[in-house]
Amino acid sequence: MIKNVVFDLGRVLYRFWPREDLINLGYNDAMADKLMACIFDSPTWVEMDRGTYTIKEGTQKLCADFPELATDIQRVLDDGWADRVETLMPASVEFYNEVKQRGYKTYVLSNWAADGFDYIRTRDGFLFKNFDGIVVSGYEKQIKPDAGIYHVLLDRYSLIPGETLFIDDNANNIAAAKALGMHGIVFTDIEDCKRQFYSLTS
Repeated sequence: MIKNVVFDLGRVLYRFWPREDLINLGYNDAMADKLMACIFDSPTWVEMDRGTYTIKEGTQKLCADFPELATDIQRVLDDGWADRVETLMPASVEFYNEVKQRGYKTYVLSNWAADGFDYIRTRDGFLFKNFDGIVVSGYEKQIKPDAGIYHVLLDRYSLIPGETLFIDDNANNIAAAKALGMHGIVFTDIEDCKRQFYSLTS
């Protein structure tokens, strides 16, 4: 019987489509692809999620790694970046509220830079005050799909894997959860997620 529902954040509760932002900033497809590769698909971005670098430190490293793109990198990751790219998805928030109202314990398990998460947690405090527990990679120095961060969640909040459902947009992250005995839903869109959720919990 499922008692706990764990939510990823990016592309589950939050929009996270940085390429759209690059296009909106006026970059053509070729330049957007180049910036995606240099920033968001880079090892440095992973290390920002892991907590090795703050966003400011990671931005500085990216500028040093790609000096010919330094001006563009700084423009993309300016102070307004989170408000342009990391915005709540209303239908997903509505679903989260439904899950909470049904009496499930709810948790966050997300790969997110610590200082970036601090910002959205303050900005969207109405959402985060209702979670029963939060595990974010930037604080833990571990990232999904490594098993260690799942153990942090399970151990810290005394969760039984077989009673715990994880919702994440990344199939590898769900596979890692299932390997530990958790249930999982790969999030593609909110209607499919709801169908799977009702099937698993009915």
